[in-house]
Amino acid sequence: MSNSPHSRAEVEQNVTGDLSDAARALMERRLAGLAAPAQEAPALRPERPPLAPGQRRLWFIHQLSRDSLAYNVPTAYRLRGRLDAEALDRAVRHVVRRHEVLRTCYPADEDGEPFQRVLEADTADGRTLVVRHDLGSVPDPVAEALRLAGEEADHRFSLDSEGPLRVWLARLGQDDHVLGIVVHHIAFDRESLAILATEISAAYRAETAAEKPGLPPIEVQYADFAAWQRGLTDTAEYDRALGFWRDTLRSLAHVLELPADHERPKEPTYEAGEAAIRIEAETADRLRALSAERGASLFMTCLAAFQGLLSRYTGVPDLAVGCPVNGRVKVAYEGLIGFFANSLPIGVRLGDDPPFRSMVDRAREALLSAHAHQSVPFDRIVRELSPLRDISRNPLVQVWFDLDAGGTGTATDLLDLPGVSAEYFAEGRVRTRFDAEMHLGDRADGTITGRLLYARDLFEVATAESFCEHYTNFLTAVAADPELRLSRVPIFSARQLSTLLDDWSAGGD
Repeated sequence: MSNSPHSRAEVEQNVTGDLSDAARALMERRLAGLAAPAQEAPALRPERPPLAPGQRRLWFIHQLSRDSLAYNVPTAYRLRGRLDAEALDRAVRHVVRRHEVLRTCYPADEDGEPFQRVLEADTADGRTLVVRHDLGSVPDPVAEALRLAGEEADHRFSLDSEGPLRVWLARLGQDDHVLGIVVHHIAFDRESLAILATEISAAYRAETAAEKPGLPPIEVQYADFAAWQRGLTDTAEYDRALGFWRDTLRSLAHVLELPADHERPKEPTYEAGEAAIRIEAETADRLRALSAERGASLFMTCLAAFQGLLSRYTGVPDLAVGCPVNGRVKVAYEGLIGFFANSLPIGVRLGDDPPFRSMVDRAREALLSAHAHQSVPFDRIVRELSPLRDISRNPLVQVWFDLDAGGTGTATDLLDLPGVSAEYFAEGRVRTRFDAEMHLGDRADGTITGRLLYARDLFEVATAESFCEHYTNFLTAVAADPELRLSRVPIFSARQLSTLLDDWSAGGD
C-alpha cells in the first residue's frame, strides 16, 4: 500500500461522512469473520521494537511527571442480570491474548530510549486480569463501588514494567455488578473502547455457550503499526506533509489565553469540571441545511462557530483548535486496539471579519487539508514549530473540539452480554489535558448535545456555563442568518445583557 496521503476525494468522503455507521458496519464484518486481510505482511520485528511517535511523546511526558493521571482512561459499567464472572474473566483473558498492546510494557535501553516489551500472554502482570471485589455485605455498595472506581482511576502505571490495562469486577448484590476498566492512553484511544467492548462481549457470549470465540484472527499487531509509522518519516511524502504544517501554522497564535478566573499554576492538576450544552432541533436543522449548502459536514459548521467564539473571547484573529483524527489508515489496523489517534491543529484566520458562510468554507478547507496531511504525528508538528515549551499548558493548541456524528457516549462502547443489561457507571473522575474541550453529539432526536470539559485550575463552573450559553447563542444566531459577520454575531442572551447593564449601573453610582 502506498505511503502517500489519501486522495482529496477519499479524505472528503471520510471527513464529511457518518463515520460511526461505517465503524459499526466494519465491526459487524469483523465479527462475522469477513474483515479484509492485511494489505501487506508485517516486516521482521527488531528485538526491541520502537514506540510509535505518539507513544514516545506520552512515554517522555510520563517520565517527567510520573504522578500525573492525565493519561489514564477509566471506564466503568453497571451490569444487571445473571453474570458468569468466570466466563467474563476468560473473555478478558482471550482479548488480552489477542492484542499484544494490552500486555506491553515500555522499558528504556542503555541510552534511555524506550522500546516495546510484549509480556507473555499467560504470564502477564496479574493486574491485567479481572480482580474481584465482593461488596454485597457493605452498608452502601454503590457508594463503595464509586470509591473503588475512583481509586482504580487514580492508579499510577509503571509503564516500564507493568501492562497498561487493569480490569476489576465488584459484586454489589445478586445479579448486580460493576465492571471497571482502566487503560493508559499509551495503549488506547477512543475507537479502542468500542473494539474492546465488542470483543469482550463476543468472547463472553462464546464462553457462556461453551463455544470457541469466533473473532477473526489478528494478522498484524500494534507494534507492526508503530514500525510502519516510524518508517513514514523517511519518505518524500512525509517531508511534504511536514512542510504543509510548518507553512500553515507558523503565523498562528501558539498560545490562546481564555479569560480565566484563576492564575495558571506552574504544574496543572488536570482536574476537570463539566458544563452541559444543548442545541435545539430547530437550530440544529438549520445548521445541517447550511452545512449541506456549503458542501460541509456538521462538524465543520460547528467548528467554525467554535473558532469564531474563541476569537471573540480572546481577541486573537489567527488561532488553532485541536481536533481528533483516527489514525487507522489501513484496513489491517481497523480492528486493532492501540493508540492510533492523532491531534490535528486546525487553523483559521478571521482578521477580515468574515460572514459566517465564509467561516464555514474556511473550516471545511482547513479540515480537508489537515486530514490529507495527517501522516505527521502531533508531537512532530510541535517539534517543527518549536513553540516555547511550558509544562503548564498543552503545546500549540490549548482548546479542543470534537463532534461525534453518532452521538457522544453511544451504545457502540457498551458491553452486550447475554442476559445482562449494561449502562455506564459514573466513576467521578474527569480530567483534561487542555484548558477547555468541547465534545458534541448529533442526536437521533435532531438535537445537538454535549459537554464542555474545562480545567478547574483556571475556571469556575459559572464561567464554563456562560461559555456554553454564548456558544449556543452564537450557533442560534448564525443558523438564522449565515450572512452575519463575526463581529456582529450576538453572543449574550437578554438575561446576560440585563445583568451586565445592572453591574455597570451599580459601578457608576
